[in-house]
Amino acid sequence: MRVFVDTHLWAYRLDQREPEKSQRVGAWLRELAADHEIVVSTQVLIELRSVLARKLKPALNHADTMRALTAVASFEVVATDQNLVLDAHELAQREQLSWFDALIVEAAIRSGCAFLYSEDLSHGRSYAGLRICNPLLASGA
Repeated sequence: MRVFVDTHLWAYRLDQREPEKSQRVGAWLRELAADHEIVVSTQVLIELRSVLARKLKPALNHADTMRALTAVASFEVVATDQNLVLDAHELAQREQLSWFDALIVEAAIRSGCAFLYSEDLSHGRSYAGLRICNPLLASGA
């Protein structure tokens, strides 16, 4: 099954301020990768870079940030092109989503994912056959 993983889940894996949460999310991601095809988007990579280099305390250094981005980019990456942007604009209006959430949802829909794992969207909601799941609620991570 194809599944999309949103930015914050990758960031939690690398945030050492909460080591237990980092380990739980890391174990969940390993299990997910063993059983499913993980998909991300260019937006996830861009946001992750920003979080790792600017928001984490302490921020990751250049080399560690590059390793993290390379690891996440080893999964399928949906490019954010003009059609995705235009369709996300319509999705945001129709579903009353924030702009950046609509871009993530649209990328997951386009890539044929069954689930979008995110803590930023409404757990259990569906968009065009894509189901939103917050693994921090569902698995206790």
